[in-house]
Amino acid sequence: MMLDHLLISTVTAPLALVASVLFLADRLRPAVAVIVFTGAAVTAAASSMVSVAAIIAYAGVAAVRGDRFTWTTWVALGFLTVIAILLVRRAVRERRSYRAARELAAALPGDDPVVFAPGEVAEAYSVPGRPGRIVVSEAMLRALSDEDRAAVVEHERAHLAKGHHIWLAASRLAISAHPLLWPVRPVIAYVVERWADERAATRLGNRVQVARAIGAAALVGSPASPGNGFLGGRRGVPQRISALLAPLPPMGYAAFLIIPAFCTAGSLAWTGEVLIDLSELIRAKPGDPKCGPTG
Repeated sequence: MMLDHLLISTVTAPLALVASVLFLADRLRPAVAVIVFTGAAVTAAASSMVSVAAIIAYAGVAAVRGDRFTWTTWVALGFLTVIAILLVRRAVRERRSYRAARELAAALPGDDPVVFAPGEVAEAYSVPGRPGRIVVSEAMLRALSDEDRAAVVEHERAHLAKGHHIWLAASRLAISAHPLLWPVRPVIAYVVERWADERAATRLGNRVQVARAIGAAALVGSPASPGNGFLGGRRGVPQRISALLAPLPPMGYAAFLIIPAFCTAGSLAWTGEVLIDLSELIRAKPGDPKCGPTG
């Protein structure tokens, strides 16, 4: 039974979560989507790691009592080792990236939150720090109207105000901890950009203006540029423009939140079952049927 619980917690529930995220990407308000998708991904990844660690502990207790390690134990041990390495590498990378961003923010000239930098590459991006800064290249400035520039700045200001770099880092860590969640990463990146778009539109009072700015920036900008945060990658530009030209999803769509909530609850529940199995084994006396192999 423990193996069944493990498969549901580490495979079935995360795959169901991926399907629900793909389905809901444009059916929820962006801010809600970012919070729910990221929280669900982190929870699913953590639950899976706990389940795998529990089955290894289960096998260890059984081995002390004379049972042999089964093939599932070796697979779980190998999986957990690889995931631990990937997670540590990602955590180190995120820390270095954030430190570099803070150093860049501190090194930018002047005290104005918005810095207009020389350069022939059309780009605009936010730099998290204390305080965060916004960089817009001269090439981007020349290509945009005053209204479009205002939209670009408000978009980047939204990234800083809402700590979007934290949500993105959390999603990347979750995906490093569970490779099956990989399809969630571009979706979270997309809804983060949508959140910034909608906040900029609210601040300016004009969603069409923000849509126009995205289109204008896409014509001159390079999504391949590591600093071109405003475009957020060419892939999501048409969807972002379409979303801004359409009404926001009605609040009634929040009922769909039951789908990722159910997937996350399922992952937690089955992880709990794995831990219960482990606790029963620890309490069981030698020779009890509960001391049998995990597979």
